[in-house]
Amino acid sequence: MRIKNIILIIIGAGLFSFGLNYLVMPNGLYEGGATGISLILYYLFHIQPWVTNILINIPLFILGWKILGRNVLHLSLLGTFSVTIWLAIFEKLPFVVDLDHDLIIVSMLAGVLSGIGLGIIFKAGGTTGGSDILARIGHKYSHYTIGQIILAIDILVLILTIIVSRDLRVVLYTMLQVTIASRVIDIISDGGYGSKGVMIISQKSQEIAAAIDSQIERGVTLIKAQGFYSRTDMDMIYSVIYKSQLQETKELIHRIDPHAFITITDAHEVLGEGFTLDKDKNPLEKR
Repeated sequence: MRIKNIILIIIGAGLFSFGLNYLVMPNGLYEGGATGISLILYYLFHIQPWVTNILINIPLFILGWKILGRNVLHLSLLGTFSVTIWLAIFEKLPFVVDLDHDLIIVSMLAGVLSGIGLGIIFKAGGTTGGSDILARIGHKYSHYTIGQIILAIDILVLILTIIVSRDLRVVLYTMLQVTIASRVIDIISDGGYGSKGVMIISQKSQEIAAAIDSQIERGVTLIKAQGFYSRTDMDMIYSVIYKSQLQETKELIHRIDPHAFITITDAHEVLGEGFTLDKDKNPLEKR
C-alpha cells in the first residue's frame, strides 16, 4: 500500500463518517448498501452503526478473501475499518450541525459530504466494503456488471427502508441524498465518466494482458505496433475498464512493468461484451 493512498482513504472515511453521524442519523435519513442495513438496525434496536458495520463486513471480507484474493481487498479492508473507527470516535464527540431539520438542505449536504468522502476512497483504490464485495463476487460468477449488482442491492435496501420507516417522505429525501452522493463520487473519482479506456505500451505486454484478463476480469485487445525511433515491433494493449477498477489496474501494470507507458481516456459510451452484451453476445438485461 502506498502511504498517500492510506492517508487519502482515512481522510475520505472521516468525511463520509462525519456526514453519517452528524447529518444522516440525527435527521432519521438512510443510506444504501451495507451502511443502509446498519442504519436500519440502529433505528430499530439502537445499535451503533460502527458496531454493525464491522459485524456485517467481517464475514463479507472472509468470503471475498477466499473468492477474490488478498490483493483485491487490502485497501477495502482499510476503508471499512477506517469508517468504523471514525464512527466510534464521532459517537463520543458531541457536535450539532444546526440546519433547523430542513431535510432538503440536510440531504443535499449529506450527499455532498458522503460523495466527496467516498470519491476520495474510490480514487485511492479502496472501498467501504459491503455491497462492493458482493458485487465483485456476483460479477465473477454471473454476466451482470458490478454496477448492476450494486444497484440491485441498493434497491433491496431501499425496499427495506420503506418497510421500516413507513415514511415515503424520508425515503425520497434519502434518494435525493444518494443521488447527489453518486454524482459527486463520479466527479471526484474520475471526472464524471463511468468507464476508462486504457492503452499500454510495454515490453511485457503478454504478461500484463494476461493479468488484466485474470485479475481485473476485463477484455484485452493486442494491437501490433512499432516504435518510431527503435523500429522495434511490439504488442500494444487496449482495454476498457470500470472506473472502480482504474487504480487497481494501474497498480497491477506498475507491479509487472514499472516503466510501462500508459494513456487513460474517458469512455463516454461503451457498447459490447461485458458492458451491453454478455459472453454469448446476447443483450444484458437492464436493471
